[in-house]
Amino acid sequence: MNKNRIHLLLGMNTLVLYCLIFFLMRDLEFGQLVVIGIAMAAMMIMPSLVINRALSHLERRATEAESELSSVSDELAGLKERFSSVTTLDELTGCYNETHFKDVLTQHRAMSERGSYHFTIAILQVDQFAEIVDSHGLGSGNETLQLFSRIVKAALREVDVIARMDNDIFALLLSGASEEDAVMIINRISQLISQIKIKDDDAMQVTASGGITTFHGTEDVDELMANASKALEFAVESGRDRVAGFNYKPPEELKETAGSEEDPARV
Repeated sequence: MNKNRIHLLLGMNTLVLYCLIFFLMRDLEFGQLVVIGIAMAAMMIMPSLVINRALSHLERRATEAESELSSVSDELAGLKERFSSVTTLDELTGCYNETHFKDVLTQHRAMSERGSYHFTIAILQVDQFAEIVDSHGLGSGNETLQLFSRIVKAALREVDVIARMDNDIFALLLSGASEEDAVMIINRISQLISQIKIKDDDAMQVTASGGITTFHGTEDVDELMANASKALEFAVESGRDRVAGFNYKPPEELKETAGSEEDPARV
């Protein structure tokens, strides 16, 4: 109920009351009726002033409360955004974390199962990270990882995803890329990161090894990650600074070759 309606009701009530008194006391003299009218007008005005003041105070409080609510809503939105970043991003490099990467990988796997979409994942290792930390400290090692992640991000497209999985291990999801495309991308990354210079150690050259696997329609998320990891291990054991692909075999072929010691990856 707004102020105008309140004043109108007070006025109507006062008028009705005045008419009732005038009817009941019509034998009174004119001067007495005037005094009664003035008294009743004062009775109407005083409550109106009190009510008007109270309503104005309530309006101010409502405006202040609305402003506070808007401020709290903005703060909550900021906290939600920061919390989302904390739960999905790696603090050191700004890349996604492992949990978020697997969630995205699950989504891409579902997309591939529904249509002709395909993708490749790669797991990269900064080969000299442990040596850098041993020789120059964790600070230099972290700086190397930050440079590495910036270089990789610059080499990828917007549709690709990079995540930090462990200290010096990064995972890439290359949307719409074949295994050959992935090899070219990683080779380009390797050329770029070879330009990273370690402070006070010009002799050390930074390299990366990579393991790749393409989704073939049967692997679950953990299998995809395990296959790429096996390919990375093969690349590292073969001398580092190289890319290896996983030798995928359909499930029926795996049953036939069970117990074979054939390498699961290739350079």
